[in-house]
Amino acid sequence: MRARLASVFILIFLSYKAYTQVLVGPVAGFNYSWTSFGDKDLKSQYRVTPVMGYHIGGHLAFKVRKRFFLHTSLIYSTKGKDMTRRGKDVSNDPEGLALKLKYNYIEMPLVYTAYFKGTIGTKSFKYSLGIGPNVSYWLGGKGTFENGDTHEFHGGDSYVIPVKIKFGKDPATAQENDMVIQHPNRIQLGLNFTAGFLFEPARDREMVLTLRYELGHSYLSRESNGVFGPEFRSFSETQKIRNQGFRISLAYLIDLKVEERKKGKSTIDRRRPK
Repeated sequence: MRARLASVFILIFLSYKAYTQVLVGPVAGFNYSWTSFGDKDLKSQYRVTPVMGYHIGGHLAFKVRKRFFLHTSLIYSTKGKDMTRRGKDVSNDPEGLALKLKYNYIEMPLVYTAYFKGTIGTKSFKYSLGIGPNVSYWLGGKGTFENGDTHEFHGGDSYVIPVKIKFGKDPATAQENDMVIQHPNRIQLGLNFTAGFLFEPARDREMVLTLRYELGHSYLSRESNGVFGPEFRSFSETQKIRNQGFRISLAYLIDLKVEERKKGKSTIDRRRPK
C-alpha cells in the first residue's frame, strides 16, 4: 500500500504540464487527534481524550483554474487516543482502565481549495477554504495499558504495561506486551475540511498555513477486537472506532513553472507590434 500511495503521488507530480502553476516543497505540523466509537453505548462507558502528534512529508499544489488549487501531500503521521473507564478507579477497581495508544500512518490527503483575497488596512493577503478525501495506511502503533488485572498481577511501578500493536496474528498467541488485531482495516478513508492562509515571503515562493479537520469514515476493524496478553484477557478493545482530529500544517513551496511563464511572456512581448 505504501508503494501504491507513492505511485499515485509520483503520477500526479509527472502530470504537472497540464497545470499553469505547480508548487512543491516540504510540509510539517502538529496533530490533535482522538477516536470515536461506532457503538453509542460505549461512549457513556469510556472517556476518550485527544493526544498530540505530528506529521512530516512532501507537498504539491496545482493551479486548476483561477483561484482554485488542488493540494496533496504524502506524509508520515502519528495519531492516537487516551481512554479511561468512566467512574472507575484503575488502581483499585477491577473494571478500571487506562489505555494510551499512538498510531502511525502514511497518509495522502487530496484537498480542492478555493483562495480569496482579503485586506487588513493597506496590506492584502489570501485565505482559503477546502474539502477533499484523506487516504491513510495504518503502519502500526504502541502505547501503555493499565487495568485492575495489571495492578493485581504486577507490583511496584510495573502495573503500567507497555504494549505494541501486532496485525494478522492469532489472538491466542498474544504475549504480555502485545495488542493483537487479527483482521485490521489498514487502508482507511476520511474527509478533510480545511481553512488556511497564504504568505509570499519571496518571489515565486509561498508559505501555506493550513488548519485541517479530519472526519474519519473507516473503522480500524469491523471484524476484530484488540486482544491483550493471556494475563489480561478480561478486557479487549473494540476496533469499531474512527480517527478524528485537527492538524495544523506549514508548507514552504517553490513554483516549478515560473520559468515557463516567463518564456511565454517574453515571446508575446517580442511579437507585439511596435
